[in-house]
Amino acid sequence: MDENKMPENDGWKKNARLAIYAMAGFYLLTLAYQMFRAISTSHGNEQLVMIVATILFLIVGVGLIGFGTINVYKNMKKKIKNNLNTKLLLTECQI
Repeated sequence: MDENKMPENDGWKKNARLAIYAMAGFYLLTLAYQMFRAISTSHGNEQLVMIVATILFLIVGVGLIGFGTINVYKNMKKKIKNNLNTKLLLTECQI
């Protein structure tokens, strides 16, 4: 088996990793929301740090959710296409 190609049954690992990325993004979004709510109770430099961290968590969280979701969709689409091609080849061989 070629080392660069993943076996057919290991595709779930790739999707699981991408799902974990999306969950981490959701976690960062919840942290950003909690920090945003706590900004009004902070003062001075702490407030500035919380604003910057909130924006950073928001951007990274949305990015992780988007990255994970889009790539899981692409993997599922590729798997469906491969299954259809396999079925088409099998029906051609039977004819």
